[in-house]
Amino acid sequence: MHAWQSPEPIPSFAVPATDILFAAPPLSPVDLAFGIGTPGAGALPCNSCGGRGARVPTDRVYCSECRWLRPLSVDYVLPVESYLWRLDADAMSVLRSLGPLTMAAHAVSERVGRPWFEASVNGLRLSEKQLPEIFAHAIRAARTLGLQYLPELYISGDQMWDANTLGTDTNAFIVLGSVLINFKEDELLFVLGREMGRVRAGHALWRTVTQLLTGRARHRSILGDGVLRLLNPARIAESALDAPLMAWSRHSEITADRAGMLCVADAAIARRVLTTWTLKSFPLQSRINAEAWQEQELAVAGAMTQLSEWTLSSTPYLAGRLRLLAEFIGGAQWIGWRKVIEHWLPPLTAARPPEPSVREPRENRAPPPNPNTVRLVCPSCHEGMRVPRSAVAGSAPVNVRCPNPACRLVLTVTAKPQVEKPQPDDPSTHSEA
Repeated sequence: MHAWQSPEPIPSFAVPATDILFAAPPLSPVDLAFGIGTPGAGALPCNSCGGRGARVPTDRVYCSECRWLRPLSVDYVLPVESYLWRLDADAMSVLRSLGPLTMAAHAVSERVGRPWFEASVNGLRLSEKQLPEIFAHAIRAARTLGLQYLPELYISGDQMWDANTLGTDTNAFIVLGSVLINFKEDELLFVLGREMGRVRAGHALWRTVTQLLTGRARHRSILGDGVLRLLNPARIAESALDAPLMAWSRHSEITADRAGMLCVADAAIARRVLTTWTLKSFPLQSRINAEAWQEQELAVAGAMTQLSEWTLSSTPYLAGRLRLLAEFIGGAQWIGWRKVIEHWLPPLTAARPPEPSVREPRENRAPPPNPNTVRLVCPSCHEGMRVPRSAVAGSAPVNVRCPNPACRLVLTVTAKPQVEKPQPDDPSTHSEA
């Protein structure tokens, strides 16, 4: 991966390399390519764009056949380290150090995992024609985070509150629960940014392995079956596998939150989405007392909370999660990379308001019809005509010729008899019995 270079000097945007590194072990060249989304080796060139967008028109940023994405600029690169959570990197290093597990993970995910899970998606596949407004947000998030190819995206009603990124390091797809599309505009951009960040960070492989090994239970826990079941030797062996996967799963959520934050750059949006998502209620979000909730965030920190999270949840608790996100936003690293993104990212195209109707000048308007005339329509040629009201006022039929020279039909017109409306009774004229 080449360092980010700007074709024009922007010294205030520069971020020292030492500022983007965490205490995680250094990543290998293979690790640096995680989640870029390039087609696998031996892939045939795209028939539409010729490969890598060679024939994509300059006014387009996406190839609908190979799903290539135009970068924000020729030299635009957003390092995955710009948002990768240190403990997430550590956990993935531990998983990759388990050689047999890593080999099995790649083999199973490529041959079984992705084909099986993608075939089992019961929902809509997004495109420029299917839910285009959501698709446009997905493209924006993917380009912001430096993906070269857009993952397939689906909307499914099976797990309505879940978002899953599955597949392999180079061939991932995203499934959003149908409830999540109720988030609007930047809220939805945050949700999609989280999943695009997962693709880039290499989460798809281990999420696929987790689902294949432990099932699709979203909130699996070591003590989910009780303490006595944990003492079962078979359960202990299973927990030995669950523990590192659950630890990685919790840390991966922090990385995803940071990726979404880089896409929206608004802490209030991130807090609102994460709170609504955790509580699984849109109406409840508007009723939360922000001050009381911040007090609760400070009160729940402690060793017991961490132990509870470690044994009972595969996702981090909300209070600690929001604290970590606030720390990320306050750092120089996030500020620096947001300036880089804002420099290159085009603004959202706002919908143009409808143009006001232009009324014709009063002198060009047709004069109002004469109130002393009656409008008739020829039943043969549908030509309109006006005749004096006095000519058809009587009860005798009147013959009227159509003014259309090609028609000249004679109409026999009879005025409708006037029916007087009954007057309401005056109560004062009624005598009491």
